[in-house]
Formats: sequence, structure tokens, C-alpha cells
Amino acid sequence: MLVALYLTVGHRVRISQWHVTPVTNAALEEALMWKQGRLHLEQNDYEVAREGDRRYNVVGLAFVLLSVIGTTLGEIGGHPPGSIYGPHYAILVALPLPIAAYAAFRTVTRSSPWAAVFAGYLIAGTPLLPVLQACQGGVHGASIYEINHVLAVTGLLIFAADLLGPRRIWPAALGLMLAAWSRQMTIVYLPALLWLAWRHGTGGAAAHPQPTTPACYVAPSAARRRRAVRIAAVGATVILAVPMTLNFLKFGNPLETGYARLYEGRTDPIGRRGQEQTFGLRYVPHNAYAMNVAFPSWDIRAGALRPETAGVDGASIWLTMPLLLGVPLTIRRWAFDCIPRALLLSGMAVMAGLLTYHTSGANDAGYYRYALDFVPVWLLVIAPWMLSPRVRPWTLAALAWSALYFNLLP
Repeated sequence: MLVALYLTVGHRVRISQWHVTPVTNAALEEALMWKQGRLHLEQNDYEVAREGDRRYNVVGLAFVLLSVIGTTLGEIGGHPPGSIYGPHYAILVALPLPIAAYAAFRTVTRSSPWAAVFAGYLIAGTPLLPVLQACQGGVHGASIYEINHVLAVTGLLIFAADLLGPRRIWPAALGLMLAAWSRQMTIVYLPALLWLAWRHGTGGAAAHPQPTTPACYVAPSAARRRRAVRIAAVGATVILAVPMTLNFLKFGNPLETGYARLYEGRTDPIGRRGQEQTFGLRYVPHNAYAMNVAFPSWDIRAGALRPETAGVDGASIWLTMPLLLGVPLTIRRWAFDCIPRALLLSGMAVMAGLLTYHTSGANDAGYYRYALDFVPVWLLVIAPWMLSPRVRPWTLAALAWSALYFNLLP
């Protein structure tokens, strides 16, 4: 799988060129400030929250923690202080992704070859590919927003695979912690984690859809239920308490995230919308079009077929990733099984939140990167049902189309 990814998308991702700098990445600078015993930033001035004459980072807590590890490893290895050594950055952010993807799809499909196919598809045939490409960093170093997506996808894979498979709960809690501390919207999955822990306890049977009796109708023992609820409750407490503690230390209020302050004084369209309203129904028409309908035209340039993405905001998840049509097509299967149903409906709740968000689809011509907040979970749920002999040819065609499309994006 790794060799295939290197041969097909290695020239785009260019893992050897990945780098990140504290000047353009507030999460990395925050990690450096932590090591000096401070929370406020000194270098970053864009997309930071101001409290008096101090500036604070308010996004990417997971990468802040990874940056503490990365910069420490660099210092031990004799690399220049104040930044993350490029290979360490790639190992911490990029390497866990294909490992988690393969393991997750192996859990739900019980097939090593198909696990490799689906994992490769997730990387090469979804908005994850342009996001990984942006993690190179260009001249100025990688943005925290693309890094957050990669970390959140890894977390969601761990989260969903545990609930669909062994259901030990603690891996699901850790996965959701990684996701929620990277992409705040994924906190919407927390009620599903708590409910499934209470309803089904620990220790799942085999992953769906193999059992003849859906998990919905199998009552857990009292001991397994108590253990699951304790683990989930501890996980939920940590997921919520750590950011709230940082909010209190930075702004004097645990419920003040500082996110709305990122847009203070800005005059660009996104900044103006952020100042007016972070979430609102007025954004739904534009975001719904960007998520479900928008699609580039096509042109031939330098003898090659290329999508014309100029002026396109986002792109239809159904046209760029037709495999997602498996969600409505398999509704008669997952609607009667509690665990797949809870995960798919939670993903739909995330989708609803994105539709009301003020920047959904912004600056993503030809793809909709915000879909990464639910696509990994949906793919894990439907993957086993998409491998039936009757459906498999359509599945392969959908995988091939998406991989081709995302590799044609400029």
C-alpha cells in the first residue's frame, strides 16, 4: 500500500519536503512558549486571539502537544532549537495516518487487501490528498488548519474502528480526543461515544455486518456496561476539561474559546462574516451548494485533461466521491444496527454544523476539505457492505474515479 501511494501520489505529497515554522504556525509557537513557561505568543500576528496586549493561539491543541514532543526530540538530536526538524514533523503527523487507515479498514472488512485498497483510496481519492499536499508548507511552512485535518482524520479512524470492532472504548476516546483537539466540530461525536458505551458496554463481537444479530439487540452485562461508561466518562472529561482549562488561563473564562476574536479588525470577506456571525442559517444556501452541487468544468491544457477550478468554491462530495452514495443506498442495513446508525447520524450532525459555518468551502476550489470531518467515519461504516459481489464492480469504479479526479486537481 505504501509503495503504491508513493508511486501514485508521492510526487504531490512530497513527504521529504514537509516543514513547519513557528513564524507562520501559531500552534508550534505556542508549544515553544509552553516550554518557556508562557501561553502568549510573540511572533504570530494573524489569526490569533487578543486579550489586552497579549496574543494567544486558539486552534490546534493536538499539534501543540505534538510540537512539544517534536521540538524536544530535535533538541535531543542536536537540531536547531525553536522549530521542528522536518522528518520529525512528518513522522508525527503523516506516518500515523496510513497505519491508522489500514488498521481501521482491516477491522471492518476483515480483509488485508481490501483494507489496503480503502486506506489508499482515503489518501489518494478524497480531499485528504490536497490537504496532505498543503502540509508541505511551501515557502512559509505548513498552516495549522491543514495539519489539523490530517490529525483529525487519524483520530476519527481510531474512534470509529474501535466502536465498529472490538469496542474497548478507550481507543475510541483517545481517537476522539485527537480529533476534537484538532477539529472542534468533531466534538459532535462525543454523545455517540457516551451513548454507545452505556448501551453496549465493552467487548464487541466481530465487526459489522458479520453478526446475525445486530448489536442493538444484544444487552451487555452490568460489569461491561459500568466499565465502558467509566472509560467514556473519563475520556469525555479530559476532552472537555483540558481546552476549558486553557481557555480560563488565557481569557479568564473556561467557556471563552477565543475563536471569535480571530476576526477582530479584519476586512476580508471571511473576516467580516466571522465578525458578524460564526454560525448562522444564512450561510446554508452557499455552503449547501459548495458541499453538494459545485463542480469544475474541464479543459485540455498542455495535452492533458485538467479541471477548471477558477471561481469554484468547494466541490460536490457526491460527484467527487461517489462512493459516499453508499450511505443512502445501504440505509436498510445500517438503520437497524445501533452502532453504524449512531456513527452515520453523528456524521450527518457534523455536516449540518458545517452548513451553518461561515467559512465552509472557502478557498477550496475543486474539493471540499471540511468533509473530512465525517468522510472517514462514513467510509468505515459502509465499507463492508460495498464489498458484496453484486456491488463490488461499482465500488471499484467509484474508487478509480475519485483517485483520478483528485490526482487531476492542479
